[in-house]
Amino acid sequence: MVKISVKISRESMEIIVGGFLLIVSFLLSFLMVLDILEKSIALSIFSLSTSFAGLAIGFHGIYGLVTSRRRSE
Repeated sequence: MVKISVKISRESMEIIVGGFLLIVSFLLSFLMVLDILEKSIALSIFSLSTSFAGLAIGFHGIYGLVTSRRRSE
């Protein structure tokens, strides 16, 4: 049995999670526009909140990555 261990930094994980939240938000909005999902205020607010959270988490990860790389130089 081969054990593969991958270590992902905190900043990289934040960028991945932020990107995932942005994609989920886009897909929810897109499905509402195509009338596949029923349009509702609650779903719209959830989609907006998910988009904002993804953007904030992603930018926080990018900021942490930039500052850690500046320190190492």
